[in-house]
Amino acid sequence: MTEVRRKFYQEDLSKYFLVEYLQNSVVDPSILQLLDNYDITQDPAFSDKNVKRRIELHSHFFDHGFPEDRRVYAALCSPEMGYGAFADVYIPAWTVIGEYTGIITDKSANTDYAWIYHSTPKDAAGNQLKLRVNGRTCGNMTRFLNHSDYPNCSVIHVPYKNRWRTLYLTNSQIQPDQELTVYYGEIYWKDRSKTEEIP
Repeated sequence: MTEVRRKFYQEDLSKYFLVEYLQNSVVDPSILQLLDNYDITQDPAFSDKNVKRRIELHSHFFDHGFPEDRRVYAALCSPEMGYGAFADVYIPAWTVIGEYTGIITDKSANTDYAWIYHSTPKDAAGNQLKLRVNGRTCGNMTRFLNHSDYPNCSVIHVPYKNRWRTLYLTNSQIQPDQELTVYYGEIYWKDRSKTEEIP
C-alpha cells in the first residue's frame, strides 16, 4: 500500500515550520541605509547581457508575488533529506515558481537557507560585506527546493527597485507530485564545509 504524503502549503508555514511568510525580502535594519544608498547598477552582475531582458520579462512578479499560490506544496522526502517542494499540479516549462525571499543580511553563519546576494557594498570602515538572503525563519515555499545536479528549475537574478531578486523558474515540464529542485552552486557546498569545520 502506497503511503499518503502529507502536504503543507504556504498558509501552513507559520504553524508547522515557524516560518513567517514573506512576499518580498526584507533588509536587516543594521545595513538598510547602506543598501538604500548603494547603486546596484555598479555591480558586475548588472552588466550581464541578459539583465535587461530579465527585467522586461519578470519585474511584474515582484509587485504581485504569489500570496495564495497552491501550485507547490512541501512534504517530507525522508528523515535524512528533510522536506522538499513538490508540484501539486502540472506546471509547464519556463514557468516562474516564485521569488526566493528572506532577510538580506551580513550575519548569516548558517548557509542551509541562504542565497548569496549579488551586491558587495562596503561598510563605513571600507570592508566589503558578504551578504545573503536567508530564508531560515521567514520566506515562502521556494525555501523547500532541494539541490540536484540535474535540476528541473533554474535560478535567475533580476535587479528591481535597487535590489537583486532571486527567481526560480522551471526548465522542464513538471508533473503533479514531482519534486522541484535547483542547483545550489559550488559556493554553497564550500561554505557549508567551512561551517562544519568550525569547532
